[in-house]
Amino acid sequence: MHATLPLLRDSDFPAIARGRLETLQVNVGYRCNQSCVHCHVNAGPHRTEEMGEEVAETVLAFLRNSAVRRLDITGGAPELNANFRRLVVAARKLGVHVIDRCNLTSSASRGMKISPNSSPRTGWR
Repeated sequence: MHATLPLLRDSDFPAIARGRLETLQVNVGYRCNQSCVHCHVNAGPHRTEEMGEEVAETVLAFLRNSAVRRLDITGGAPELNANFRRLVVAARKLGVHVIDRCNLTSSASRGMKISPNSSPRTGWR
C-alpha cells in the first residue's frame, strides 16, 4: 500500500467537512439470485454472508434514535434476506423513506408486489 498521508499534508486541497447524516446505507448480504459480471460485491446464489437479526435490530435502534430519514438497503438481492421485510416495515413506521436496491427479478420470483404505488401496509417500494 502506498503511503498517501504525506502527500496530503502539504497540499492545497480544500479541507473536507462532513455534513449532516441523511441516508443510512445498509448492505444486508451477498446472496443473490443472479451472478452478474458487473456486480461490485461479487454477489451470487452461492454466497451465504448476510445480516442477521441482531444487526437488523441495531439498524432499527439507530433509526429510532437518530434524525436519519432515509434507509438505503443494498446487498446482493436484499429481498432474499430474512430480515428484509421487517427492516422495511419498521423503518416505514418510523417515517423513514426506504430505498431497495434490487434487481427486480428476485422480488418477482418471491411474489412481492412491484409497483410505484406499493402497499403502505408493507411499505415495500
